[in-house]
Amino acid sequence: MIERRSRRWVSGGLDVVLGLLVTCAAGPGCSGDPSPAPPPPVFPSPGGGGEGPGAPCAEPSDGPALPQAFALNCGGCHDAHGGATGGFPDLFAFDGSLEEFTKQVRTGTDRMPAFDEQKLAADDIEALYAYFSSGAPPAATCGGGEVAPGECSGVSGDISPLFPAATGGKAITTTAADGTITLEAAGRVRGRHEREEEFSPFQPLYFENRSYKFIVEDAIPAGGTTIKFTWLPNADASDSQIINFRCWYTGDGNVFHSNNGMDRITSTHWEFVVDRNAREGREIREGDLLEFEFGVFLDPKTVEGRTSYYSDTFRYRVGSGELTPFDAPNEAALSGGDGTIPYIHEEPHLYYEQMALNIQEGSIQRFLEGRRLFHTDFVTGEHTESGNPALDEHAGKAGPLSNQTTCAGCHINNGRGAPPEPGEAMETAVVKLFGAGASADGRPTAHPSYGRQLQNIKALDRSPGEGTATVAYTEQPGQFPDGTPYVLRQPTFRFSGLAAGQITSYSVRVARPVVGMGLLEAIAEEAVLERADGMDCNQDGISGRPNLIPDPASGVLRTGRFGWKAGKVSVPHQVADALVADMGVTTSLFPVEECGAMQAGCQEGASGTPELSDEDLDRMAAYMRMLGVPPRRDTADPAVQRGEVLFSQAGCASCHVPTMKTGSHHPFVELRDQIIHPYSDLLLHDMGEALADTSSSEALAGPREWRTPPLWGIGLLEAVNGHTQLLHDGRARDVVEAILWHGGEADAAKGRFMALPREDRDAVVAFLRSL
Repeated sequence: MIERRSRRWVSGGLDVVLGLLVTCAAGPGCSGDPSPAPPPPVFPSPGGGGEGPGAPCAEPSDGPALPQAFALNCGGCHDAHGGATGGFPDLFAFDGSLEEFTKQVRTGTDRMPAFDEQKLAADDIEALYAYFSSGAPPAATCGGGEVAPGECSGVSGDISPLFPAATGGKAITTTAADGTITLEAAGRVRGRHEREEEFSPFQPLYFENRSYKFIVEDAIPAGGTTIKFTWLPNADASDSQIINFRCWYTGDGNVFHSNNGMDRITSTHWEFVVDRNAREGREIREGDLLEFEFGVFLDPKTVEGRTSYYSDTFRYRVGSGELTPFDAPNEAALSGGDGTIPYIHEEPHLYYEQMALNIQEGSIQRFLEGRRLFHTDFVTGEHTESGNPALDEHAGKAGPLSNQTTCAGCHINNGRGAPPEPGEAMETAVVKLFGAGASADGRPTAHPSYGRQLQNIKALDRSPGEGTATVAYTEQPGQFPDGTPYVLRQPTFRFSGLAAGQITSYSVRVARPVVGMGLLEAIAEEAVLERADGMDCNQDGISGRPNLIPDPASGVLRTGRFGWKAGKVSVPHQVADALVADMGVTTSLFPVEECGAMQAGCQEGASGTPELSDEDLDRMAAYMRMLGVPPRRDTADPAVQRGEVLFSQAGCASCHVPTMKTGSHHPFVELRDQIIHPYSDLLLHDMGEALADTSSSEALAGPREWRTPPLWGIGLLEAVNGHTQLLHDGRARDVVEAILWHGGEADAAKGRFMALPREDRDAVVAFLRSL
């Protein structure tokens, strides 16, 4: 096993001595202490993709070396030196023969795909076996000192884990001594059956007592013959109508073989026992797929508005203790682990809006109430969707300056924003602004006259604010090595109507999709830090490093996870930052509106006190955390499968890491111990001068550095948002243009993609569209 010498628990913090202490520029206030308390981090000069003092890292010449094929094919699941990471097996623990090793590589396992000769040559397999059978990875030397694997990030500091210990929570699935399996989950009412319109939207008043819990008690593994279902609605069910329990799909549509009345125990407790596989006319067996839904009739005395509904359609694999989103097993499509949502057959623009499949009773009502806040206009209090009453207590909270007055105004359908058409004002993108240098806690300093963001409206009266940004494009033609032409768009941003002088240091950023944020938050720090290699110790050209950010709630140093520069440490941090920066709504995390120090008009309109309660911030965070991840599509398509191999072989998976495992300590039990496929390492990477902005540093992130954006759901962008524009400022019109803009650490991978024949490039695109 690999000895991780640098990781130990110290005073509640993860002491990450990542091998190479960085230095700061000489001058006033430059401290030699790398980890003061409370810690601001030690920040090197920004940019340069992890470049720092000392000689480049190098492997010693003695002993076997990893072949380049490992980084290309295996780097998505193992760290730079081949160590175990993200819950994957430790390859150094393999004690079989070369023949046994080869057989596993060629046939695959439940955690690893099969690699044929085209993916991994026999010589590569032999070199891999020699390396891993040597017992331990050789130490890398970095600037003259010995550095253990995973210790070359180029930063150091005392990083506190976001979730140091589990905080309770009931297990989703339990197994009794006799083998009986009990599964608990929750759901919401729907307007129609699955596969029909009005199934995926949220019906009016969805946040008012229209959720429910259900329990599945599966006696089949215990030798029994029945499965008992219990339905526990949040509101009283009707006294005059029976709750329906429909089960066992028949045919290819949404028709159930059986439609039964549930037994009433109380008005909020209903039961039904399934004792046969009605679809096939036999006893129930382990492995059967049992589809079911509830027909909901609520008591009109306990709810306002509509009282009769359909429900979610669930699929339970008998004997598994788990819900599944699919009719047939498809591990490759489970992008979000147990939280992966089912396929949407109608209204695919709502793919990013659904709650995680494994959501629990303790989360679902907060999710629904958080969604209401996400769709609340903080000027008028009105809901963005018709049929829902206004939240009058939240009217008038936006401003004095803002970019939008609702979260849904930027994150349309929870999706990605886009730059405006040339000459038009921005609606789903913002301009981040910067002063000179960085503050003591690593945050970028604000522009003295405009604050941290150019806010283009005065919230309460919607009149012009600080100024307007527009974009123009210059075409840059080029061609692939095979002669196929392409055209890139170089954006130029212009500012007009500026209230207080010119802007020189800025960064244009489109709104990001918000799916899967809870799962990314749940990844343990060690799983992220194991991949950090800021000094490129393995010399693969990839030098990702974490951004280190003070938590606004406590001041302790944490690993950045969210935002284009990984500048937010948690979902509440991300939500509170967006509230204050985009809408001028303050919270206990950011109780002061975003105004420049010299911005008298803004300062006069600022309240300086929290406007949104901690309870409402918790609801909004619960909504973001429990949004489900869409499933992959077309995974059996040969072109998609070929594209996945080429994506890895080109080196794209070195940063867009396909697979991670969440930790065991997140307060939401649904997010714990999940195998997920985000296609991100959450690290900063130098993307080259062409993608650099004119910002000053954001903690460790310089103008050329960007967090690897997750790719899950990218193939649904056009369905959700009606465009395919990518990258931080939306300049790329599709995935091919996005790849062609890659530089810096990604330059070699881009070159390998460009060198592919047209058919293979199309296969990579097909793979990305399947995500």
